[in-house]
Amino acid sequence: MNPILVQDFLQISYRTDLDLLVGRWLRPITLPEMQLGYQLLLDAAQTNGCRRWLLDVRRRQNTHQIGAQWMVSTWLPQLAPRLGGRTRLAYLLAPVNLRDEAADAAFPPAAYFADKPFIGERFIEENAAIAWLDA
Repeated sequence: MNPILVQDFLQISYRTDLDLLVGRWLRPITLPEMQLGYQLLLDAAQTNGCRRWLLDVRRRQNTHQIGAQWMVSTWLPQLAPRLGGRTRLAYLLAPVNLRDEAADAAFPPAAYFADKPFIGERFIEENAAIAWLDA
């Protein structure tokens, strides 16, 4: 898996063997870095025609409430028009982040995704995330 884009805060790779876009956040980020990173991920996904994403946020370790609002109102609505079909977003988190109240408040509940052209889920193990993406 060769990186197709590397910033000092984000590495993006495309796994042709799994038809999987992998974004690995490399450090805690600012809101503008988060917004740029997600736009770069969307560009890479469109280039590769990929609607299955593994987003490793273990090193990022910060959830930004304004960033979460931006994702829901601005970024997520771009997925269907640019990628077509339903996009699956598997977030790989450190176990401690799953118990973080701020992180829980920023991540929509499962019911939120029912009628959306995208779905997201959180994982602590990469194999489980990939299995979910394959389902």
